Amino acid sequence: MPSSRTILPIKVEADPTEAVATAHAGLLAYLELWCTIGMPQHIDRHLCLHGKQGWLTRQLIQALLLLNLLGGESVTDIDKLEDDAGLCVMVRLSEVFALNRQEKRDVERRFRSGRTRTFPAATQLYTFLEQFHNAEEEKKRQDGVAFIPAPLSALTALQTLNGLLIAWLQERHPQTIATLDVDATLAETTIQTAKFCYKGYRAYQPLNVYWGEQQVLLHSEFRDGNVPAGFELRRVVEASLAHLPPGVQTLYLRSDSAAYDTEVLFWCERAAKHPRYGRILFTISADITKEFRQAVAAVTEWTPEYRTVKGQRVRTGREYAEVVYVPNSHAVQGDIPEPFRYLAIREKLHDQLTLPEVGGQGTLPFPTWEQGGVIYKLSGIVTNRREEEAAKFIAWHYERCGKSEEAHAIMKDDFTGGRFPSQLFGANAAWWALMILTMNLQQVMKWMVLGKDLLSKRMKAVRFGVITRAGRLLCHARQQVLRVSQVFAASLQAWRATINGLALAPG
Repeated sequence: MPSSRTILPIKVEADPTEAVATAHAGLLAYLELWCTIGMPQHIDRHLCLHGKQGWLTRQLIQALLLLNLLGGESVTDIDKLEDDAGLCVMVRLSEVFALNRQEKRDVERRFRSGRTRTFPAATQLYTFLEQFHNAEEEKKRQDGVAFIPAPLSALTALQTLNGLLIAWLQERHPQTIATLDVDATLAETTIQTAKFCYKGYRAYQPLNVYWGEQQVLLHSEFRDGNVPAGFELRRVVEASLAHLPPGVQTLYLRSDSAAYDTEVLFWCERAAKHPRYGRILFTISADITKEFRQAVAAVTEWTPEYRTVKGQRVRTGREYAEVVYVPNSHAVQGDIPEPFRYLAIREKLHDQLTLPEVGGQGTLPFPTWEQGGVIYKLSGIVTNRREEEAAKFIAWHYERCGKSEEAHAIMKDDFTGGRFPSQLFGANAAWWALMILTMNLQQVMKWMVLGKDLLSKRMKAVRFGVITRAGRLLCHARQQVLRVSQVFAASLQAWRATINGLALAPG
């Protein structure tokens, strides 16, 4: 018979010593890295939204950063951080780190009645985010028209902070090549002021520029859901170049058909538009137009595509061919005499599938093409990589759907990019920008501190193995001591030694 007991034979008691414990001992390394990079000082220099009393801007940003790292989904989750007494001790120590005695006093005196909380209350965080909203721009909105509000200087400052973080990473983990993956992502929401996207639900649709070699979000423009991905895309890519740190010598660009625009293609080709890098070599998915289909129909030879799996060449099921195709818009560009290179890629669909069975072209989410009674999925690529072997840059182009697409999932699932706090567009734009700052800090942590074993891990694994570790804070000989398990202590000590080395290294 099953036991009549319903609980384990363990007695629960309150700790009579009132020990200061934390469930997030691993955040100590993050707080130290944040200070080592100098982000509190950068915030003071570039973004000052506080007055003479109350919370400092860097305290508010750090609170939202920690909320992201710990997996919080809403502003009100900040109270869960306040309940962690040990975390509060670590945060307060980080706030006054490297300050002299007078500066420490000034921080404490900002609270007239004395400071009662370590983290700002949810209402104070809401008020802070609302300061990024440009109410004057909202008056310019028109129904049914794509519109991107001009950002306030405060929102631009958040992008500057992200650029400074990336520059710090580049100094210590230099890359001479920058592959920029440009792609928009839909972030569904129930907020009533959000616009309907092309899929029929309310959403925001930020346009992101991802730096593949460093695996960081170089730039992101927050947009309404009804703004097409290709709308003013070249301006966003051009703005992202301002955030590229020194040391980058060669630029590559990959994108889906949102970037298939004459303005974008020829801007990349004309080296005079970006003299620091010269020509930007690109591969962009081409629109499958009637004229492109006619050019594909003239192809007589197709080459099978292969990939290497465990040292063996395996057919992917796709075939490609060079296509002789020059759109009319390209023919009138007199300063670029050599046409771009077009490739068609076809993939045979199921043998039993015919167009009448699926109801025609409109029911499939991709273009199809019929030849000799066989139905193919058809796609195209345009590139200015004229001398390279087609198989190489086709495979390279499809890598775009790897890390950059994964980055979108990380934004919305691992951090707070999947849920928005406000009816105000600017507040949500700041929420998104702070999420990106956190995501990039996490990538810096993986590159520079945690090491290769955790480089490919998502935040679920990092939180489980690094952040959410139990610890107990004691004051011994006028010094705070964090006691953790013996195994974790070895890792935490090694990470802190690495961070200390980064602080001492010339930057």
